[in-house]
Amino acid sequence: MDGVTGLDVHTLGIIGLAVGIAIALSFSLMSLVLRGMAALHVWAAAFWLLTFAGLAQGYDENGSFLSAIIGSALIALANAAMLVGIAMHLGHRLPWRWPTLVIGVFLLIQVAFMAWPPSQPLESAVFGLKSILWDTWMIVLLMRAPREIRAGSLFTALVFSIDILFYLARGLISIYPEIETPELASLLTTSNYLFGILCTFLLSTGFTLMLSQRLVHDLRVAADVDGLTGLLNRTALLKAAAPVFQANRDQTHAVLLFDLDHFKAINDRWGHAGGDAVLKHFTRTLREGGIPRRALLSRYGGEEFLLLLPCTSANVAVALAESLRALVESSPATYGGEPILFTTSVGVATGTGTHIQSLIDTADTALYQAKRTGRDRVEAMVSEPAVKQGNTAFATAGVAD
Repeated sequence: MDGVTGLDVHTLGIIGLAVGIAIALSFSLMSLVLRGMAALHVWAAAFWLLTFAGLAQGYDENGSFLSAIIGSALIALANAAMLVGIAMHLGHRLPWRWPTLVIGVFLLIQVAFMAWPPSQPLESAVFGLKSILWDTWMIVLLMRAPREIRAGSLFTALVFSIDILFYLARGLISIYPEIETPELASLLTTSNYLFGILCTFLLSTGFTLMLSQRLVHDLRVAADVDGLTGLLNRTALLKAAAPVFQANRDQTHAVLLFDLDHFKAINDRWGHAGGDAVLKHFTRTLREGGIPRRALLSRYGGEEFLLLLPCTSANVAVALAESLRALVESSPATYGGEPILFTTSVGVATGTGTHIQSLIDTADTALYQAKRTGRDRVEAMVSEPAVKQGNTAFATAGVAD
């Protein structure tokens, strides 16, 4: 204990200030590179606010206006910035008015304490309550993180939980002043500095983990999703279809392959922006056209779209294809305030005991037949069953291209 209590508080303050500046600077530099991550900019500002708060309180330790009001306001703003940054990062809408209201309430209490100084236990309890409120608020948001970025969020929530435990322990000691000896008071002062340094470092680590997980997730999504329509691309569709086919190998499956008729003429007349508007409108039309929830929809390439219908009979598949074709015909896209009329041809393939690439090839043949015989129509064909060699036909479905 002597080694801990013997630490120089001013030295710890300087170390804490240096750590705060280093972390704030690193987050600021990262925000210059990762400009699209809004939460990173907010967290960088939060660490700068914490650093300035430590500087204000360390410069004047006598509880004057500078340390009591300015320092407290900066700490409150830093907590609010961390909270808003977490909400932004996790995709939750959090209006600034609620954090602002909390800041205002606690600042009014701080001003009242300056005018009518309270007892030390009461002041410590209010300060601890303020910190616990911010920590709890952030923990609640972090626990609602989506699965793909949950690990970093849980680590950060753990840091805030440890902070709560620290302030609860401080509160208990302030409630029972008879247990506080000079040695314990010195230890608490030193521990407060050490814990502040450690907590700041752990928070920066938690936020960095959250950012890293978000980047990895976004890269994975970008690799699997078509940027224009938001649909699965060809590779992602085949990957997602493989387990479906393997789990239902004896069922009848269907593939609908769509091709927009005369799409080159649309691009020539309306430009590529008009063509993009048609592709996005076509995507919305299919999504809102009553396709089953279990279906897999993808942009298969260019103006071709593929709809995979697991465990679907030929009659149901053809009826859905005709319904979607008619819906597209009656739902023109809009670009520049003007309607763009367009139609689609559909090739339908169904089969039992076949793998997805055979179905796609058959649907492609049916689509060619639909376009050759006049377009804006549905043609259906049956795919031949795959030659079963153990599970080979189904195991390779996900790597066909």
